[in-house]
Amino acid sequence: MRGTPGPKADPSARYSRHANDPRPVTYLPPDGCTYDPPPLPPGRSWTEAEEHHWNQLFRAPQAAVWDESVGPVVAALVVATSATLSGARPSAQLIGELRALASELGLTPSSMARLSWVVGDPPQTGTSASVHALRTAV
Repeated sequence: MRGTPGPKADPSARYSRHANDPRPVTYLPPDGCTYDPPPLPPGRSWTEAEEHHWNQLFRAPQAAVWDESVGPVVAALVVATSATLSGARPSAQLIGELRALASELGLTPSSMARLSWVVGDPPQTGTSASVHALRTAV
């Protein structure tokens, strides 16, 4: 078991060491990335399933914060996933590489937490609140 035992940190607690976390949160679009996926890299023939996976990855919410340099990493993830799903027994090295690539791209829950990425709209600031009397006046 990894991590510290006990309850999760509560940033709203008065003396929490997590209260002033300096890392800003990046909110990813809940509907996914709206940019057109880049073309597949040249150098090999891509199957229809690999092309579908490529497009699917570039439509994920995480793709909204990727830049053009991730193309080779996404291509490696697509090739490794295709090799794993081909029916042949994948090597431990390939499985490890798949895990590392997915983490590098922010596709796992733990990597999203590490990168401070949250899928959804940012919370509304300055919302109004109403006050209700707990007792009626006597």
